[in-house]
Amino acid sequence: MSHKKQWRFDPLDSWFFREARAFDTSGSHELSSLFPPPARTVAGAIRTLIGEMQGVDWERFAQAGEYPDLKQQIGVDDDLGLLKMTGPYPLWKGQQLYQRLYPAPLHLLAKAKEYVFLKPGEPVACDLGKVRLPEKPKDSLPGAKPLETAWLDGADLQRVLGGESPKTVYHAKDLYDTEPRLGIARNPAQRTAADGLLYQTRHVRPRSGLAIGATVSGIAPELHPDRGVIRFGGEGRASAVTVNPIPPALAPPVITGHHLLLVLLTHADFGGGWLLPGFVPDIQHDVQVWRGQLHGVDLMLHSAALGKAAREGGWDLLHQQPRPVVSLIPAGSVYFCTVTGDPQSAVAALHGGHVGRNTALGRGELAVGLWKS
Repeated sequence: MSHKKQWRFDPLDSWFFREARAFDTSGSHELSSLFPPPARTVAGAIRTLIGEMQGVDWERFAQAGEYPDLKQQIGVDDDLGLLKMTGPYPLWKGQQLYQRLYPAPLHLLAKAKEYVFLKPGEPVACDLGKVRLPEKPKDSLPGAKPLETAWLDGADLQRVLGGESPKTVYHAKDLYDTEPRLGIARNPAQRTAADGLLYQTRHVRPRSGLAIGATVSGIAPELHPDRGVIRFGGEGRASAVTVNPIPPALAPPVITGHHLLLVLLTHADFGGGWLLPGFVPDIQHDVQVWRGQLHGVDLMLHSAALGKAAREGGWDLLHQQPRPVVSLIPAGSVYFCTVTGDPQSAVAALHGGHVGRNTALGRGELAVGLWKS
């Protein structure tokens, strides 16, 4: 019996998952909320609820030698112990049961409700050498743009992975509104407002049917609660937690050729770079490519369509200090590869796997599709 469970966070208020930018940067004093929330925020909420359900004294927990069995399960500080997470990801109920939403792959361009796909183009000279940059077919759908901050359900993602247009695209405005907030810092000793410390934030107000999901595995089955309530994200906004069996996984596509498209379903940590880990430069027919191996599969990388770097920081509760800000390859980014071996074996090894650093946090989740040369 699988011990994997899906944790669903339902909003009881607005959400605020602070962006990494400081309040006083670029002359702006308003901070926006990230969506979906950072992986460490969700992992922290999961570990906190597990601890509270076990009656943990958190001051004792921070001391060496205390709660050794629980620490083995959920870890301490950046070490997650045996806990592994996939996600976080939006869950959307709509008219049916909650279903996972996936980031729209960035090789998919749209204009109104018409779509076209990027693919590696003819070699051009640039700062990377002579490479094949992503381009759309000539004279096809002028003005089409990438679908940033857009999501697809599982059925539509499978269509896109197979080279077909989606039927429904969910945009941010379909899932939530944003609300500006004005706050003041307080002086607890004097029970007054602190002078000159106003701040502005922009919260996410989820529409009915929106939740956040994460798949949790690795821990003992008795540590999964049935339900609970937890402070979630910045400003301690409450969310209800429901734990259920995991839904069916996204089915892998049937690949007949050797052109594999690797899509990141969650942000990936490649150590600050863009290149798939372990890949090295090579030359094929006078064109720059990169060769490497993922999950035992030998791949040649030809091109990539990447979004803007996702910046994540956060607050270190144990040491009471800000976390270092890291730059991540954003979810939805795609890598155009070819495989020399059996394509279906490659799909089985790569689809649903993870790549890069901190995969226990859910980073670098992969889906495999195809691209046409």
